[in-house]
Parts: sequence; C-alpha cells; structure tokens
Amino acid sequence: MPMDKKRIATLAGTLVLAGAVVAAGVYGPSVWKVFRQQSSITDSVVIQSPAVDGNKATDGAKDTVLPDGTAPPETVSPTATEPSTINPPPQVNAGSKNKYREPDTSQIDLAPSVATYFGENALGNDAKTLIFGAAWNIHEYVDGYLYGPAAGPQLNEEDLKKYIVFHKTLLDKQFKNEANVSKAAALTGYLDVLLNRGIDAYDSKDKTRIEQFHQEIHDLDAHLMRNEVNSKIYGATPFATKRT
Repeated sequence: MPMDKKRIATLAGTLVLAGAVVAAGVYGPSVWKVFRQQSSITDSVVIQSPAVDGNKATDGAKDTVLPDGTAPPETVSPTATEPSTINPPPQVNAGSKNKYREPDTSQIDLAPSVATYFGENALGNDAKTLIFGAAWNIHEYVDGYLYGPAAGPQLNEEDLKKYIVFHKTLLDKQFKNEANVSKAAALTGYLDVLLNRGIDAYDSKDKTRIEQFHQEIHDLDAHLMRNEVNSKIYGATPFATKRT
C-alpha cells in the first residue's frame, strides 16, 4: 500500500485548524476525537515502513534499522518474554475503572541510555515531549486493552492501531523539523520500528505480538522516559539498562 503523503499532511493540518492541540505538545483524547473523525484519511497511511517480519523475534535490537555508519548503543541485549498466554487480573466491579490520565511532563526523567540523544546538540524539548506523550498515552491504552478497565482506558484493536498511527504521524512530522535529528538516529530509528510493530500487531490481532509490543512500550514509557526506579524492566528495548 503506497504512502499518501498528501493525506498525512491533511491530517496534521486538520488537527491544527481544529484547535485540538493540547498545551505542551501532549496529545490526548481531545485530539484523538478529531483524529477518529478523519478515519477516511488514515486509511491510506502505510503501516509497514520498514516492513516487520512477523516470523522474526520482536526485540527492538534485531528489527531496528539504523542509517549506515550508525552504531547501536552498547546496552543490555533485549530479552523480551515470549508469553504463552496473557493472564489479565481478576475481574473487578465495573465502577473500578482506570480512566485516562493526562501525561504529566514533570515526570520526564530520561534514563542514562537515552539522555544523550536529547539536548542542545540533538533532539529538542518539543521532540522529547512528543516522545514522552506518545509512550505514556499508548502505554495506558495497551494496558487497558490487555488487562481490562481496571488497568487502563479502553480502545478496540482497530482504534488502537489508528491511535498508534496518529502518534507516529506526529513524531515523524516533528523529527523532520529537528535540525540535529541525525545525531539521534539510533533512537528515532528504533521508535519508527517500534510503532510500526505495534500497528502491525493490532492490525493482525495477534495477542502474543501485542504483549511483546506492550513490553517495549512499557519500557519506553516507565523506564526510558520516566526512569521509574520501582517499575519493572522487561529488557525489551536495545536501550534497557540495569537498576543499581
């Protein structure tokens, strides 16, 4: 399916004209409502660029495509758990729902393994905020999808796929405006493959691949962008680091 760049641009323009951009560049349900109304636009968005072979292991290091001459970071090798089944927590009362939480940018605390990709000589604050918002938002909805209303807000497979496409479109647009993006190619290249992998997993409705994507988006959000010392690390990204 060819990429329709005109329609991508139309989507971005629609979001701006609708006045749905959230302060600080964090995009939540307000923008998502506009995005869902533009479903006819997103139908032509390519979801495999580069293609991800579903028969390959889905750890980030193996599938990450880096520009020539770019060395991957020297970090712990990814060891994403291969789940045989997904065991959600026990059912709870319908009233115990985990509603959507707006991204809290005060929690941004970059892990050392990715901190060098941001700053005066690499990605700027706008890119950092968008990556943080994408990781936070997608993580919430993936938790809700896998583990029910008590774990996070709800979207079905088709809408979750489009939600990931939405965030990827915003990131792609931002990276094109970053003067020193080439100095962060290891990270931006990985993010491109990661989000394509998530889009493809939800498009195929493959629960095993969705859980593997969950491990990566969890690590990106809680470990790499927030460096939460008490959060679990799956080791599912090429930037995973050990807790001291």
